[in-house]
Parts: sequence; structure tokens; C-alpha cells
Amino acid sequence: MPLLLAAAVGCGSPVVSIDEGQREYEPADYPAVFERWSRDIHIIPVDGVENVLTATATHLSYDFRWAFVVRKAHDLRLSPGERQTLREQEFGRLAAGHEFFVSAMSGVDGADRLEPEEGPWEIRLVDDRGRQAGPLSVEELRKPTAAEIQYFDFDPVHRRACRVVFPLEADDGDPILTATTRAYSLRFSSPLGQSEATWKTVSN
Repeated sequence: MPLLLAAAVGCGSPVVSIDEGQREYEPADYPAVFERWSRDIHIIPVDGVENVLTATATHLSYDFRWAFVVRKAHDLRLSPGERQTLREQEFGRLAAGHEFFVSAMSGVDGADRLEPEEGPWEIRLVDDRGRQAGPLSVEELRKPTAAEIQYFDFDPVHRRACRVVFPLEADDGDPILTATTRAYSLRFSSPLGQSEATWKTVSN
């Protein structure tokens, strides 16, 4: 097996805030917020013959969901009551865990599958203190909606998409993302190679 090169496009990426609180987003702000919360991963062999994995991960954080609700409510021309329902639905998902939208493609058969029982990858959420958590669920979007395709810049012809949810607590039982967290990563590991995408954080 050829040696592998792994690169996460994260150097120079903007810092993010995992603090909660009021945001003042406009619908036009959504693309910039989406980019701020998205990271790319590339795992390729040294000979460059085939792509082992190209993935884009977007953290559906409190900050991201705020901008998402503003944009979607605007696009759908929702009433104030409908907008409130959408906000409650989106923010309610935060209590279930740390959720990421991940799309992937590969030149290696089966390596674009992210579900543990289907593909080769072990995906972990890791903080700057080395605490880790495995996913609670990895759900492939077999029939992605038009909204998922548009709002997550997802190409269903060439990529598979999954929603990956991690617990709020690390394996040791402590919260994995807190006010003192200064960086965290999604780590992809397999016999085919490994890499990670990193978010650096700053408090409001």
C-alpha cells in the first residue's frame, strides 16, 4: 500500500465561538456563517493516483443554527409563529448532542461510507485536552432534501452525506466542549489513512 498524505484545510480558518447568546444575523449573512463553521479533509496517496477521502464537515453549532434559522425563515417567508417553531426545533437539537453535517467522496470503493458498519472510518470528536467521544449516531441521508442540498452546498451526484451526532460528554464523562475549550477536531482514522478537521475557538 502506498504511503498516504493527509491534509486538513484548517490552517488560517477563522476562529469560532461556541458561546450561546443573542446573535444579530441577517439572511445574507448565512453563506459566511456556513463557511466559518465548515472544514475540509483530504486523504490522498503520495503517488496521487486515487483520492482516498475528500470530506467537508459543518458543525451545526448554536451560532450556525441561529444564522440558519434566520436564512430559512426568510427564504420560506415564514410567519412569526412559524419562525419561532423553526427556532425551537433547531435549538432543541442542541440538547441531543454535537451535530455535524458531513459529505464525502472517494476514489476507493466503499471509502465514502461513513457509517461504522458500512465503511472503514472511525470518527471521533476530540478536544484540545485530548478528551474524545465516539458518535451516538451516523445517519446517511439516502434521500437528501432540496433544503439540505441548497443550505449545505451538497452535491448528491458525487458525494454521500451524513448527519453525525456526538454526545455532550466525552468518554470520561466530562463535557467535551466547554467555555474553556480552545480547539476541537473531527478525527477520521482507518487503515487507508487518517486526518482531522479542526475548529479553533474564542469566547465572546
